[in-house]
Amino acid sequence: MLKEKIKEYKFKKKDYMIWFSKDDRFYDLMIHVAVPEDGRCICSAEETLKPLWLDELLWDFLNMPDNRKEPYSLRAIGAFTVKGSQIYQESRELANWDVKELEQCVDAYLEHFAQTIRTGTMDDFYTYLEASPYHVELRRSLSLIHQGQHQEALAYLKDKGQGIFCNAGIWINEAMREYCKTL
Repeated sequence: MLKEKIKEYKFKKKDYMIWFSKDDRFYDLMIHVAVPEDGRCICSAEETLKPLWLDELLWDFLNMPDNRKEPYSLRAIGAFTVKGSQIYQESRELANWDVKELEQCVDAYLEHFAQTIRTGTMDDFYTYLEASPYHVELRRSLSLIHQGQHQEALAYLKDKGQGIFCNAGIWINEAMREYCKTL
């Protein structure tokens, strides 16, 4: 169903993630259908936004320059990527559990995603930077470094440990701290 529906919007899809890149921004959408223990059917959507430089800066610190040459879909599903700021989340109960109801829900989520892309700005990334705790530490520290606020990044990272990413013995938070100390 999704593969056909996203064509009219010119969205891309890789595995479970729908995504779109516009200017210097990367948007993704995950639509999820689940049946919790109470037996209801829930359809939910989550949209995120991140600047393209966010993953590139991560890859620079982890010495992974070849990732810049990979298809943009890597930014949606790659292991060494930063989750964008969550700018929208909604859940709906599907009362009838039928395909028509599911299609209506999916259509509404796709239309909302299209509207987000049409009207979204980079300010949305910063406004919702801490809306979701997942990768908030990376979003905050990489943003501070990108904005040239190296001492602020160093202070923020002071008690954050090694970080969640390690490549070839390079821990992300250690790499960011070392970089900030040199400036």
